[in-house]
Formats: sequence, C-alpha cells, structure tokens
Amino acid sequence: MKFLIPVLLLALAAVSYSSVLSTARNNVNVGIVRPGDRLLRSATVYKPPRANTIQYEDFVFNGSRNTRISAINATEIGVRQFPSAYILRGGVGANNVTIRVQSARGRGYNYSIRIYGR
Repeated sequence: MKFLIPVLLLALAAVSYSSVLSTARNNVNVGIVRPGDRLLRSATVYKPPRANTIQYEDFVFNGSRNTRISAINATEIGVRQFPSAYILRGGVGANNVTIRVQSARGRGYNYSIRIYGR
C-alpha cells in the first residue's frame, strides 16, 4: 500500500507530461519585427495527407538587392499533423530565404508563412 500512492503519482505525472509534449507545434519564429518593417510576403503552404508518403515543399522568397529580412514566421494552421518546417538557405539579415515544410509519413501540412523586413 505504501508503494501504490507514489506509483500512481508517477503515472499521473508521466501522462500529463506526455500530453504537454504532444501539443507542441513545430513553428519557425526567427527575428524581431521592428518599427519601420513591413510585410514582404505572406503565403499559405498546404498539402493534403497521402498514404504512406513523406511530402515536402520548398517555399522560396527572393527580395531585391536592397531588401533585408528582419523576421520570419512559419505557423502551423489547423489540426496537428506533426509536420516540420525549417530554414534551408538565407534568413534574417539576407535578402532571400528558403523554408522547407515537410510532412510526417502519411500526413499532410498547412502552414502560414510571413516574412518581414525593409
């Protein structure tokens, strides 16, 4: 009986910790939007689920020679499908960026991408 209470508390802690982990999303938030910055590009990247495949798409933004990116936001929209988004090339301080959005096997993705700069 002495061991039952600690075991139950440990099981409850493990369940609550796993539920916190499963609600985290893989978003990209890099840089800071400062006064004077403007929205350079806004887009939605979407692919529906496909059975037993891993899908990906490269989102490319190329600014002019004088453009400087100050912030990049890629936010997952809707139901959690366990995709990933990451920066391949460029980024904050550059005039271009390539963001790869990749699904989990057998799942899709839906991301809102916003790029700010001057």
